[in-house]
Amino acid sequence: MNIWLAVLGVVALTLIAVVVVGARRPRHAEDELAQPQRAPARIDAPSSLNQPPLSVFLRTIETERETGALHVTAGGRTGSLYFLYGHLFHAVCGTQTGESAVRECLAWHDIRYAFDKKPPLPTDETIERPLDEILA
Repeated sequence: MNIWLAVLGVVALTLIAVVVVGARRPRHAEDELAQPQRAPARIDAPSSLNQPPLSVFLRTIETERETGALHVTAGGRTGSLYFLYGHLFHAVCGTQTGESAVRECLAWHDIRYAFDKKPPLPTDETIERPLDEILA
């Protein structure tokens, strides 16, 4: 009789553990896959005098396989270049997109840029060629 009480106790504890653990888990795949909202993590270059040229910084992002958005400004002009694991896949500069937007940003003088590691990434893919071919 004591053995059956011990087995019943173990089964009861197991069921309680399953209920407690199961109650904290997401009920839908969307909840499981949803990323928590965090404040953006930024890497700001200190000043335009200490920043490497934009083309060098682009290659660094590619080499380090970074994901995020590089925001470039010069005067009143702005541009954004989007990377996914070091692959440049989208660029916007004013009304231009794609490779022409990248070339526009590369032509600016006295630029400042900041890399945001946690931006909302666009779904558009406007760049098909590798970064090395664009920079050549």
